[in-house]
Amino acid sequence: MKKAFRLLFPVFLVIILYMISLSSVFADIKKHSTFAQATVKQAEITAFLLNVRTGPDTSYPVISRLRKGQIVNVLGKLNDWYVVHLPDDSVGVISSKYTKPYSYNENVLNNIENNQIVTTSSNDTVSIQEKEKIMLEYINNERKKVGLSPYILDDTLSKIASIKAKDMAENKYFGHVSPTYGSPFEMMKQFGISYKIAGENIAGNNSVKNAHDSFMNNPGNKANILSKNYEKIGIGIAEDERYGYVYVQIFMK
Repeated sequence: MKKAFRLLFPVFLVIILYMISLSSVFADIKKHSTFAQATVKQAEITAFLLNVRTGPDTSYPVISRLRKGQIVNVLGKLNDWYVVHLPDDSVGVISSKYTKPYSYNENVLNNIENNQIVTTSSNDTVSIQEKEKIMLEYINNERKKVGLSPYILDDTLSKIASIKAKDMAENKYFGHVSPTYGSPFEMMKQFGISYKIAGENIAGNNSVKNAHDSFMNNPGNKANILSKNYEKIGIGIAEDERYGYVYVQIFMK
């Protein structure tokens, strides 16, 4: 037995030394993660789900998760990791490998909406879905200007907002209370949405930019767009013979 132990002891010693060496390497990596300014100011998440950690290594605890398409403000870099400002106003660290730079360009959005940028043919038009994305860009740019986190676009809220927009267009009314679904709050409950607080903006206009400007010129609508209380938004747009389009924004926490 003693002889077997003497034979195995060198193997155990090598394993222990190897583990100590690995620990030293990881410690050295963490030790030399220095904070630096990032050239990227905002990043769009490209992974389906991306872990947000307390530090620049997979050994650090996960404190949150970001979904594909979310946009976060980048505060700096720690090697290949971004220090980011999260939608709940906390700060975390994400791998830059699963992001791409995001930049807002209002002139490009205006050109897209006015169909001045043609990608496939001269008959191309901007779809309702593209208009909804453009409206979200306008909203989150306004929030960025005042240091607020971008809204998260919620698919379910967007479906409800689209139904409300089509309801206004088809039934030819303009108001927060639908003859079909009732108030925005009653409508959300009918679709199984629970919330702490919620709000709604509506507009009728021939362009997203003009509709957005009308929202920002209305104190109540502007307050919803720049609120610190809401976390999610749904956007719905429908063609309307009276205005060109009707726009519905639903906010929720």
